[in-house]
Amino acid sequence: MSAMSASLPRIVPKKTWVRPAAIGLLTAMVLLLLGGNLAGNGALERSVAAQDMLLRWEQGSLLQGLIDWLAGWFIGVVDQRTALALIYITVAAVGAAALFRQLRTSDWPLVPAVLALLLVVSHPMLLQTVTTAGPEFLIVIATALLIPGRRGLEAVGDAQSVINYGLILPLLLMAGPSLAALIPFLLLAVPLSDPEARRRPRAFLAMLLVGIVPVLIIVLGVIVIAARSGIGPGALIAPFMRAFEAQQSPLMGPVALMALSAPVGFAVLLHAVIPDRRRKVFTSAMVAVVPLYLAVGNSLFAFNLSPWLPAVALMAAALGWLAATRIRSWMHWLVLLLLLAGSAASWWLAPHWSQPGWLDGLMPIQLFGWQVG
Repeated sequence: MSAMSASLPRIVPKKTWVRPAAIGLLTAMVLLLLGGNLAGNGALERSVAAQDMLLRWEQGSLLQGLIDWLAGWFIGVVDQRTALALIYITVAAVGAAALFRQLRTSDWPLVPAVLALLLVVSHPMLLQTVTTAGPEFLIVIATALLIPGRRGLEAVGDAQSVINYGLILPLLLMAGPSLAALIPFLLLAVPLSDPEARRRPRAFLAMLLVGIVPVLIIVLGVIVIAARSGIGPGALIAPFMRAFEAQQSPLMGPVALMALSAPVGFAVLLHAVIPDRRRKVFTSAMVAVVPLYLAVGNSLFAFNLSPWLPAVALMAAALGWLAATRIRSWMHWLVLLLLLAGSAASWWLAPHWSQPGWLDGLMPIQLFGWQVG
């Protein structure tokens, strides 16, 4: 028995979160150093954020109001802008750790997975989105989470995937009117993805209700809080009315920036056209459709989004797709090449798209006023 047991391979339990945790910690350190350098050079303006949830709703983002409330707990220790940056950096670090773990789960070798994370973290648009603690980060997070939820719905379609997908949709509502307008169409994807629901009206209605319940809970919560504050329905609808007022702005610039700064989206489209049992065409199409919707909507309506936001949204959507999709081994290297090209192009074009002062604030190295070099 002892000889037989000695010949058997030793089973070592996998520590699946050790390396991702290290990746997340390193990401947080890089972002903290970068944010500290920007603060030391005076590139980040200090601002007092609104603490009232309903005021943030009127401004178009309930999720921003929630983050402002969390940041308020740190006031007295740090200023409001620094508290917001710390929250955003924490979320970004957790996202980097989760992305690395999902890449490894999706059969990415260790070295390509680490290289992918390095290229993602070095992308200037993502760096600016996190370190400036702007509202664009909320739209980026909601877009990144939407894609894995949609792929789970398309690939599995069971009750759990429907619930997971339904829990993501409130983030779109909380992120602002631009994404909230997509919710009715995304809800219809729940019953339409099930063959039985397409045949039977009762099953169609049941699946639709499962998807819509989380959104209704958020809406009812806002209505109750508004009623107690004496705010009428008109004030609650006003942000959506303002966002969809006609307003012309250039379109080709943001679209060109998407193609140059986030070419990794082409890998998603390539995967969609190559015959493969693992491909999910509707999910792959959504990776491109949501950022294009933001670009076109911002050119036609008063979304008031930054021109570079659709490019970051495309980058986030592609990363969400990579986290939920197994791709062929040769595509790992294609994705790395596209990530490198996108990061290089973004740095080259940074003087044209970056916020005023952000690029100049990167140098010299001066952490929170302490000059390093």
